[in-house]
Amino acid sequence: MRYAVFDIETRVDKPLLNRIFFAGQGLDDEEAYARFRADLIKRQGDDFPPLVLHVPISIALGDVSPNHALRRVESLALDNYAEPELVREFWRRLENFNGCLVSFNGRQFDLPVLELQALRRGLSCPAHFSDSGRRRRYADTRHLDLLDFVTNYGVFRLRGGMNALLKLIGMPGKETMDGSRVQQAYEAGRLEEIHRYCRSDVVQTYFLFLRVQLLRGEINEEQYRAAAQESSSFLQAPYEGELGAPFSGAPAAQAAETASIEQSGAAPANGPGGASVAGTSAGHTSAEKSSAAPVETPSAARKN
Repeated sequence: MRYAVFDIETRVDKPLLNRIFFAGQGLDDEEAYARFRADLIKRQGDDFPPLVLHVPISIALGDVSPNHALRRVESLALDNYAEPELVREFWRRLENFNGCLVSFNGRQFDLPVLELQALRRGLSCPAHFSDSGRRRRYADTRHLDLLDFVTNYGVFRLRGGMNALLKLIGMPGKETMDGSRVQQAYEAGRLEEIHRYCRSDVVQTYFLFLRVQLLRGEINEEQYRAAAQESSSFLQAPYEGELGAPFSGAPAAQAAETASIEQSGAAPANGPGGASVAGTSAGHTSAEKSSAAPVETPSAARKN
């Protein structure tokens, strides 16, 4: 089985927000956003907007081999960057990938946002919307949502979110950026920083996935150690896990020369998992990790 770890970062569609919630009120987009944001904070305690208002501005994919080693991490559509092309590129690749997606809260956030954007852009995604299993709430053979697994599909609330789990297993966790700060970074023109953050989220999600696979008995301790050691070059700093000595991390620049992900068209067969997300185009990888203070992950969709 092949696995593809993915993550997205988004901005708020302010013109759409204005058209939906303030039509005919004579507000400009910034005024509408400010009013809507203040109302959200008053009603729900934060400014997390409805999923329909999220526009992906960065998507990162990590290719995991059948032996569970992380092979490549890439930001999509950097060579021809545009928001519509970013979404199209994701769906082109996913339609030809027959392995298992891996995410953290991807069932409640990432995939719904990408599905809404496919609807918006007039895309056709028949493989995804067929009986593939990716949209089955309690199935994990085609989409393993690590938040769902850890919380037993929402039986308990995970205070601290992904950041708490990462630090629990010895990873750096979220230190200088998180999803709540992406809008501000986007408006400040720091798109490359957002791409780095998104790629680094994929790297840390991969190491959480690896520990979950050990927990589930999908791999044994020897396989876990081998995969973690083989993938350690994607880390900026040593991974101080509890299963033995830390793995030496390599500078992100060294990892940055290793990756690519399949562009479009029929994907090649690659071992027992079939088509891989990895391909032949020039890749853009990073092992950098940033993000911020622990937050509570509510039952509603939230990306942290």
